[in-house]
Amino acid sequence: MEASPQFKRINYVLCILIGFLVLAAAFFIVNKTVLYFSFRSEAQENVDRLITKIEENEELILPRNVMIQPQQEVSGIGLRGTQDQTMSWHERLLNNDHVMDATTAPLLADELSSVFPVHWLLGVSNQGEVLSVFPAQMPQKSAIELLKDDALKQAWHAAQDTGLISFAGNFEVFTFGTPEFTAIVPYSHNDDVLYSFVLKAEPTVTHRTVVRAVAAATACGFLIVLIFAVSAVAFLWRSLKERWQTTKTIRFLAHNDPLTHLPNRAVFNEELTKALRKSNVTLAEVYVIAVDVDKFKEINDTHGHAAGDLFLQVIADRLRLVFDDHLVARISGDEFAVLLEEVPSQKQVEVLTERLVSAVKAPCHVDGKNLEISLSMGIAKSSDAAWRSSRLLHCADLALYRTKTGGRNGYTWYHPSMDEELQYRKALEAEMRKALACDNFSVQYQAQVSLSDKKLKGFEALLRWQHEDRGWISPDVFIPLAEETGLIEELGEYILRKACKDAASWVDSSLKVAVNFSPSQFRTGEIENKIESALRDAGLPPRRLEIEITESLLMKDTSNVVASLKRISDMGVSIAMDDFGTGYSSLSYLSKFPFNKIKIDRSFITNLGQDAHTDAIVASIIGLGRSLDVLITAEGVENDTQRKILRAAGCDLVQGFLFGKPRVIDPENPYAAVKCLQNVSEGRMDNAFSSHEHPVSS
Repeated sequence: MEASPQFKRINYVLCILIGFLVLAAAFFIVNKTVLYFSFRSEAQENVDRLITKIEENEELILPRNVMIQPQQEVSGIGLRGTQDQTMSWHERLLNNDHVMDATTAPLLADELSSVFPVHWLLGVSNQGEVLSVFPAQMPQKSAIELLKDDALKQAWHAAQDTGLISFAGNFEVFTFGTPEFTAIVPYSHNDDVLYSFVLKAEPTVTHRTVVRAVAAATACGFLIVLIFAVSAVAFLWRSLKERWQTTKTIRFLAHNDPLTHLPNRAVFNEELTKALRKSNVTLAEVYVIAVDVDKFKEINDTHGHAAGDLFLQVIADRLRLVFDDHLVARISGDEFAVLLEEVPSQKQVEVLTERLVSAVKAPCHVDGKNLEISLSMGIAKSSDAAWRSSRLLHCADLALYRTKTGGRNGYTWYHPSMDEELQYRKALEAEMRKALACDNFSVQYQAQVSLSDKKLKGFEALLRWQHEDRGWISPDVFIPLAEETGLIEELGEYILRKACKDAASWVDSSLKVAVNFSPSQFRTGEIENKIESALRDAGLPPRRLEIEITESLLMKDTSNVVASLKRISDMGVSIAMDDFGTGYSSLSYLSKFPFNKIKIDRSFITNLGQDAHTDAIVASIIGLGRSLDVLITAEGVENDTQRKILRAAGCDLVQGFLFGKPRVIDPENPYAAVKCLQNVSEGRMDNAFSSHEHPVSS
């Protein structure tokens, strides 16, 4: 969980305080260390001077092989040195081949006193007992107290064991004051007694010492500050770099689409507003082109969202290519918009639009597949200074909608009449929702008659709407509107339940009822459950229900749709392919699912008997059905010539105004107003088929 801004500020303040404390501690330690080494260096210089003075007084020392006079008191103390001047003082100290009498030691101590104000020459036994002290002014008791100091005792034993100079100091890191050092310089030694000089090497703060200490402390302090500064800068740079990158990303996402990197709707609206304000002064016209990708959902459903994203990126690149000098933005999922300023005329706008149409003719290559690109466009322009950005975009969207309803893959200029159409559609949508809630729709049925035995086999359920104010509203008007607004699923379920309930009430239990299904009803994947529920609630056997689908449903998501159709077929429900022959891949879908029936579209039946090519196509479809053992139904049969041709070709079922108009069925007499053997005698039936009176289609 991310910390709140208040806690972040507290953390930053604590980090800064800790940093200053660490820096101050580092300066203190550096200064103490420099002071220690500076004064220790001066103490070492004093020791070196002591050794030099001892060597200068070496004539006071007698070699051991010289006979000593009886009156002389020989101390038995030897100087660790030889007459070989090439040997170092420490090497001569180890040899111990010189002795010093009792009078020589005081002389040497007095000689050193002129140079070192504080020093002693002590004779100490191996057990640490003080045997003699020079000069005599230092009481032996003071010497004993001196050697009780732990640091000095350790230095004394170190000198005794190694024969080297040892230092004892009172330096501590967290104490103030000038450090003091005591040097233990071994002088002569025999088996029992060690004679050493104890030199209180108190440093004197000279000008050279101060300069050297300040220079060293300054250099070390600068190095610490440099390291601290570099570390702080590196830490801040890393933190600020991440923040800058995050801010940059946020700023980019606030103004650009992350997928296509085109400006987003907010940027487009802002730039459009600026352009309209500018046009108030220059009186120049501003154009907006709304662009929508046709059937983009099918690409997503069929090839996956990754392919859909790549598809949109390709379209964005082609939009940039055509409108390189103008603003192109991604408004929403598959919608784009183009802002055109300083374009001399509408003709130039149309030239650019035609150039885009040409640019998208080349397919998009995704995952080894060529995906065709189709764009629908709507164009609107500001005609006066009163236009606002939202209004101009709205008009471009209206023109875009007209392009989509008019066949897609093109462009349309906005016209004021489109606003009236929009208002009509909105009002009709609201009234359609109200009619659905109040059960103001009706279901009518059109007969399907067998050509072989002239008997009624079933009905196709058709939804009708008689508006109380607007009167008769054609399904060609409200069905597409229901598809766009999402009401088609509720309408589809309404007609399914109504048809099942009505069919269950018919006295003839052999009659089937056919219901058209929209691709939208398969979208949720629950169509099987809805069919089963409708059959169960109505008490209708599944064999009496037939659902009709178009090949556009199979194009949506073939594998899932086929799986749903197989489950529906396993229930005992018949499945028919409606409007066969009007699509591009009807034959391929017959191999993907075993349909029970094929319905020939009315567009082929209209010209039947008048066009040889149409007759050949219809005969081929009927022959295909017979070879696949599939029933063939011809819809839109309105005259006897069509009936005779279809019967001669071997068509199984027909429906159309020749046999009966859509109507509400009387459950006790479903054959009423239907030309079939159940309604009239066989002779009268033949006469009816030979009549030249043709009903007028509606």
